[in-house]
Amino acid sequence: MSKNFFEALHQIAMDKGIQREAIEEIVESAMLSAYKKQYGTIDNVRVTFNRDNNTVSVISRRMVVNKPKNKAEEISYETAKAIKAGVQLGDEIEVEENPLESFGRIAAQTAKQVIVQKLKEEEKGIVFNEFKDKEGQLINGYVQRKVKDALFVDLGRTEGVLPAREQSPLEHFKTGERIKAVVLSVARNSKGPAIILSRAHPKFVEKLFEMEIPEIYDGIVRIVSIVREPGFRTKVAVTSDREDVDAVGACVGMKGIRIQSIVRELEGEKIDIIDYSTDKEILASNALTPAKPRKVIRTKDNGVIAIVEDDQLKLAIGRGGHNARLASKLCKFDIDIKTESQYHELLSSTESRALVDQLFTETPSNETPLEELPGLEPRIIKLLEAGGIFSVEALVEISIDDLLKIDGIGKVSAQKIMSILRESIDFEEDENSENTSDEETSEVTDETDNPNT
Repeated sequence: MSKNFFEALHQIAMDKGIQREAIEEIVESAMLSAYKKQYGTIDNVRVTFNRDNNTVSVISRRMVVNKPKNKAEEISYETAKAIKAGVQLGDEIEVEENPLESFGRIAAQTAKQVIVQKLKEEEKGIVFNEFKDKEGQLINGYVQRKVKDALFVDLGRTEGVLPAREQSPLEHFKTGERIKAVVLSVARNSKGPAIILSRAHPKFVEKLFEMEIPEIYDGIVRIVSIVREPGFRTKVAVTSDREDVDAVGACVGMKGIRIQSIVRELEGEKIDIIDYSTDKEILASNALTPAKPRKVIRTKDNGVIAIVEDDQLKLAIGRGGHNARLASKLCKFDIDIKTESQYHELLSSTESRALVDQLFTETPSNETPLEELPGLEPRIIKLLEAGGIFSVEALVEISIDDLLKIDGIGKVSAQKIMSILRESIDFEEDENSENTSDEETSEVTDETDNPNT
């Protein structure tokens, strides 16, 4: 095959990012297809490449005969002698074919079609693999055209689609405008890779945080959860394993400069960044930001009731219920919001008392709250309540082994709790003993002083 042709083919392959080995496979397939079209068989044919000269040869193995009848498998004695000296009738020799001369017009056209088709398939495969590796990553492009409500985005080597469902209602793009999106999915189809982009998925916000906040990119601050209603509000729960790092502060940045750049990219969508906590009450309280609940109470159905001031009810629920709905999604449990007046009305109503007892995991009125146990830290009280212990009476009934089964309570904390409990009980017993002794002494004195005794 012509050296110039092969070099031109390699240049095309380099421009498209196709490997040399892949090009050689394509050319080999094309040559074999053309040969079969010309002669009807390829059983005695092989294709060889000379990488030093950038040439390709088609080698056929033929038998030497006087008068060849099958040109694909036989060669005349006279022609064979010119190729190889000393050849004899009945010998087999290898003959190098010149495809441009030996192939007919139809065979040559077949070779061309195979090369073009294989090059397209190889290019599609390369583009698919390239973008498949970018799933979940941010990508930049230019709006190419708009079909109905879907945007087609020029990504360089191919185009992606930003469906209407993956767009924020706040955003409007013009043809030629630069656009940033996350690669949501990549699939194969007959026309090439189908690349679906998104600006509405929570992953888009996550990648913006990684890009704008070095602590998140480096893993110092970790995003635990993101929930979003595009165009309205996003809530992001963050934490850090380092005690010296303010996770929320790192995301907000000095004077809010970091978070503002993300808000601008989202066309003004509200973003709440909260501290993540394993404590349900604290997490629910944080999740309802910008509202500030006065109290959060666990319910027996594994949800919570958040008590807010009357003037904070609208803020807690949010416009269209966005704030309350996203808070529940973020926490992964139900959050029922009530005002203080609604809560007190519920507690004061005799008819509602049974309902309250069914709902709340509060300490019964005839038992002593854990808060009244001297020396018991609020943190320990939270852990005990999380483990189902809400009163001093309930605490007395359990052993140190039971305490160790509660998440967050180790051996030192368990021993401290038992020590505080013993001291409290001993103190009460001592008071009772002193009162009893005083009464007995008084009775004896009265009897002694009475002259009639």
